[in-house]
Amino acid sequence: MPTEQEAAGGSSPDSPFRVRGSVDDESALASLATCDLTLLGQMPWSSNGTFLVDLVPTIPGEDILQGVYKPGRGERPLSDFPTGLYRREAAAWELASHLGWGLIPPTVVRDGPLGEGSVQLYVPCDYREHYFTLCEDPTRADELRRLAVFDLLANNTDRKAGHVLAGDDGRIWAVDNALCFHHRFKIRTVIWDFSGQPIPAALLEDLTRLLDTDLPTSLSCLLDTFEADAVVARASALLADGELPVDPSGRRVPWPLL
Repeated sequence: MPTEQEAAGGSSPDSPFRVRGSVDDESALASLATCDLTLLGQMPWSSNGTFLVDLVPTIPGEDILQGVYKPGRGERPLSDFPTGLYRREAAAWELASHLGWGLIPPTVVRDGPLGEGSVQLYVPCDYREHYFTLCEDPTRADELRRLAVFDLLANNTDRKAGHVLAGDDGRIWAVDNALCFHHRFKIRTVIWDFSGQPIPAALLEDLTRLLDTDLPTSLSCLLDTFEADAVVARASALLADGELPVDPSGRRVPWPLL
């Protein structure tokens, strides 16, 4: 089985397609939703079935994008989350997109070779980097602070350092977002470096805009009623507090940290 780096090489050298590493969101979503999926290999170190795929266009000569496919049938049952974790991957994308925050690679729910699941745009990145290295770079602080706010809003229960990627495009990307959106507050994250700091005004404005309208159907249809209501409640709490919270217990972290 190939490693993630080896699998990311994509199609064979004699393929009539060219692998492309970056694309705008609209084009990516169209490819994710409609292209045939070719399994390249299983991603290493994943607790659930996770596969690198080529998104094969219908016309030879067009560029291939790559995706990360997480079929529902590859999920291990959890006692505190219902089945269908892949839908939460897509919900994370929908929330970040609605806020205009980036952070999450474009993600759709669709059928695939192993049944229905999520397919997320593969982001070429430097695998030597992760949250604990990126947080040492002061130029990354704004992006990481925004991610800290996002994870509180989405109620991420598993933000490991290795889920924060330094994309080859120069952006910070957050992946593995399946354990989000529980209606009970269950935050577990490695991102506590901004505790007690004010939430930037621009992010508060985005949260206000989120509260001024109903959640988009593209997001709410992926959650149950309690989960959708909890997103609104957490947005209200973040606005009321105006700053990133402190964990006095020191125990709200995932394991392993990386």
